[in-house]
Amino acid sequence: MRVGILDLDSKRERMGHGKTDRFPNLACGKIYGYHKLNGDEIIYPWRGERVDRLYVATIFSWTRPAIERQLPVWERATGEIIIGGTGWDYRSKLPPEIEAVSPRWTYDLYGIDYGIGFTVRGCHVGCSFCVVPRKEGTKEYRVATIGDLVNPRGNHVVLLNNNSFAEDGFFDDVAEIRERGLTVNWNQANDITLLTPAHAAALASVQYRNFNCTKPMLHFACDQMIKRKLDPMTGQVVEYDMLRVVPEKVRMLAETGIPPHHLTFYMLIGFDTTLEEDLARFYMLHDLGCHVYAMMYRDLRGRNGVDGRGRPQGAWVKPLRDWINGHGFRNVPFAEFDRYVRRQQQLRLAL
Repeated sequence: MRVGILDLDSKRERMGHGKTDRFPNLACGKIYGYHKLNGDEIIYPWRGERVDRLYVATIFSWTRPAIERQLPVWERATGEIIIGGTGWDYRSKLPPEIEAVSPRWTYDLYGIDYGIGFTVRGCHVGCSFCVVPRKEGTKEYRVATIGDLVNPRGNHVVLLNNNSFAEDGFFDDVAEIRERGLTVNWNQANDITLLTPAHAAALASVQYRNFNCTKPMLHFACDQMIKRKLDPMTGQVVEYDMLRVVPEKVRMLAETGIPPHHLTFYMLIGFDTTLEEDLARFYMLHDLGCHVYAMMYRDLRGRNGVDGRGRPQGAWVKPLRDWINGHGFRNVPFAEFDRYVRRQQQLRLAL
């Protein structure tokens, strides 16, 4: 069989660590390994060659229109097309025989020298803006060990767990990372409301790094002013005032030797907060000495420019993202940021 693999999301470029800057598609790696083990010929990256079967993988929902446009072209070049991934259908899953393939085939397909994957799936928080509860469930569960993810070519591992702190095996993962002498990137935002002195001490005991393993970095989230979720121990709904909780937890980390400038907070904007609330979160994090990465909300169908209720996002959302992520805050207050000023002028002219 001649098989084509089309990965619509991963970039192949050199950024200081292996050949791929952004995440390789783990499903593509397993598909590659399965067909290699079966002696099939594999075309990757697929560029329109004639194949018996074509796998198309996408993580992001905004690729759906492009897939629908290209589908007639692809159909002329292949006998069978299988499209999957969260961006196409969050319910899609690999067949068990492919899911069981070692993640190390991913490393061969993408030519990378770091390990990457999940030791834990699921998330109990149940945020309405996130696909994880729908795709993986609202309870964390173990799917692998650190040893399963180690790449023989290097000693760096990237963990994609959605909520490491909530799963009992977190401390076992940390112990194995430490014993193996690995560097680790917890790439997804950990839930800082769950942080205890024991978690902080565990984090401080390992060599935590950013994705490219170039500097110390830990990732957390500050997505809303008031965080509401199910308590994993009691099952009851609890609320956290993030303007109060985050400074307490940042100080807790500092007490174990993890300084604020080692922390990056993902900050959701355009979902259910006002400009004043967004600025309050930003300045709270900035004044603590943390890094902030603003993320514009995009609904689960891939629509851009709408808030959590499907209404147009506020005019400040995109300029605020640019002001934060482009470090415009170092030069001017947001009210004087040129992109925000222009947007305000455009709105006045439209009245």
